[in-house]
Amino acid sequence: MKKKLLLLLIGITSIAFISNAQAKIDREGEGGTLPADGSIFVFQGKQKIRSTGVKYSFAYAKGDKVVLKYTTNKNKKLKEVWFANAQGQKLWSQTKPTSLTKEFSINKEGVYTIGLFAKGMGARDTEIEIIRKPGSTKQYNTAWMVYKKYTPKEVKYTVDSMIGYKEPVITQDIFKVFDKYLYQNVELYSLSKQILGQAGIHNSQAKGYSMNIDPNKVPKSGKFKGYTYSLSSKIGGAKHWVIADVTVTVGALFLSPAGSFAAHGAMALIGPQPGNEPVQYFMSNRQSDINIVREIYSPYNDGRKATNTIKDGVGAVVGIFSDKGKKAVKGTKVKSYNEGHLSFNQKGKVTNLLMYSATPPKNKWFIMANPEYTQAKNVKLKGSAIYYAPTYKNLKVKEYFYDAKTTKLEKSKIQTSKTIFYGSIKH
Repeated sequence: MKKKLLLLLIGITSIAFISNAQAKIDREGEGGTLPADGSIFVFQGKQKIRSTGVKYSFAYAKGDKVVLKYTTNKNKKLKEVWFANAQGQKLWSQTKPTSLTKEFSINKEGVYTIGLFAKGMGARDTEIEIIRKPGSTKQYNTAWMVYKKYTPKEVKYTVDSMIGYKEPVITQDIFKVFDKYLYQNVELYSLSKQILGQAGIHNSQAKGYSMNIDPNKVPKSGKFKGYTYSLSSKIGGAKHWVIADVTVTVGALFLSPAGSFAAHGAMALIGPQPGNEPVQYFMSNRQSDINIVREIYSPYNDGRKATNTIKDGVGAVVGIFSDKGKKAVKGTKVKSYNEGHLSFNQKGKVTNLLMYSATPPKNKWFIMANPEYTQAKNVKLKGSAIYYAPTYKNLKVKEYFYDAKTTKLEKSKIQTSKTIFYGSIKH
């Protein structure tokens, strides 16, 4: 009997030993031994902590406690350790820790993150344990994910719907509209002169006239359109004056809509040159050129006493004068001028000259001379500037304004709102 009782006690002791050993085996894992109070390792291992840091995020149930344990190699300090919720709000933090055991209470179910950061360029070898002490919910999956919840909601609103027009509102207004262009021909000069031949003591073999536009003659609000001048030359004598009013003619030719021209610059119409009718002309910028032209075409000066007819070089023509005229043309030749002393940029011999320019003349002086020795020339010179101005008409008009007639309509539509939250994968 004693022998059987001893065997029974040995058997019970063996079973108890096996149960305790199995419990110890169930709580043992890689890297350490599980706590005997039912706590669960969420993470356990070694990690190299750098300045970029490491983060551990897990889901925890309400009532859980989270324990963080870590130690650094050679007890080196970390830069910072913190505990934060899913929204990134730090619930706890500590700077320059070496080793630590810290417990956190979870008051609201959700995802929480532990962050560890080193300082400097090196790495800190660190042993880390994150333990979950279950609260009321023992079986809980700490894995987590992002959830998106869509909630539909009916939204009512009012719109204006058009059902027609109200009676029109009539107003009167005045509009200014273009009517036509008015042109004005401003006469600058109109001259009839006789230019004597060269072989005479009179000093009137050349004449010059200003081509400037007198600003006092410019019409108010007028815009420049063109500049025209004409020259006609006939052999001396009133009976030879037969000339058309070319200034008016050219004005009519170019009175197209304001600002448009067939050509810009100048246009010259040079008529035939029968007999000895042409006169010499120069376009100059210097008033003193008038006297130089006069000297060129008056080679004998009446201020000198007669010396030698042959020396003066007029022996071939003095025979056509009377004795008194012959005596008058005798004299000593003074300083000789030529065209090299002038500042002209245009010249010619013409009987009829018509010029039209889209811009005011660049030359300031028009100089005429008689190229003949014994024949006088009758010349007629006319110049004018053409200006234009737009005119307008006032029109009285009626304007009709129509306001829309509307009514209120009730409408509705479904509006969806999105909510994002983080939770355990059990959701």
